[in-house]
Amino acid sequence: MAQPAQPKRKWLGDALTFVVAFGLLGAVYLLPADTSLAEIRKIGKLSVCMPDLYAPLVTGDPAEPGFDVELVGLIAERMGLGLNIQHNPAMARDFNPRNWRVTRAQCSLLAGGVALTRPVLSYLDSTDAYLETGWAAVSREPINSLEGQRVGFYAGLNGLDRLALSRQLRAEGIRVRVVNSAADLAKGLEDGSFDVGLSEALTARQLAGEHGWQVAWVDGSGERFPLGIGLWKGDLTLKREITRILADLRAEGKLDALREKYDIADITGALGLDAAPAEAE
Repeated sequence: MAQPAQPKRKWLGDALTFVVAFGLLGAVYLLPADTSLAEIRKIGKLSVCMPDLYAPLVTGDPAEPGFDVELVGLIAERMGLGLNIQHNPAMARDFNPRNWRVTRAQCSLLAGGVALTRPVLSYLDSTDAYLETGWAAVSREPINSLEGQRVGFYAGLNGLDRLALSRQLRAEGIRVRVVNSAADLAKGLEDGSFDVGLSEALTARQLAGEHGWQVAWVDGSGERFPLGIGLWKGDLTLKREITRILADLRAEGKLDALREKYDIADITGALGLDAAPAEAE
């Protein structure tokens, strides 16, 4: 009488599982060691790609170069390294890093407005977020709604979807006047041409901080993104070092001091935009 084949098949299955698991474990040990941090220390410089202008993160002003410029400077200093900034204008116009055409040969870190979106994180690794962007409203007095308000709009240099926002504003019946700079937006608020200014959140927060005005998120615009520092995937030793230094800087109050220096006000409220999207004038 033939013996059942089940015990034999089970034995073979267990053996195969063991071989596969052992093989995977061996493959891990055969992977080349991550030398990202050691290579940077060997070179003696921390190379960072960032836009040439994205205020208040990158200003182009040597006296006050910007939040992110000073932040990566502090990181390089804590690492005992020099700092080499590679400017890339495309980074301020598009949140998709595949369109920036940056390589490891150019930089080890990316900063100056790296939004931690799905496309970015599919391409890059990152630190934890330390700021946030999106569309925001700034006004001299607190407001509860954009309805009936005279609205100025400055898109700025960023990858936010300004067409989607303008379609929503039109669907809400909100007419806006487009201006060409943050200074023009501030002037319109100061002289009463506008009741409200709409802009990218960092610009709006800086205007609010400079003038003591109110700032609120524009909810319903569909865009609010955390900002952090980008790294190349697999650079684990470098990421651990940057993460450690950022934690120290946060605990020491250095990040809060930079926010205060660049007048990056806290956003404490939100104005709703609930209508379906369609283009403002």
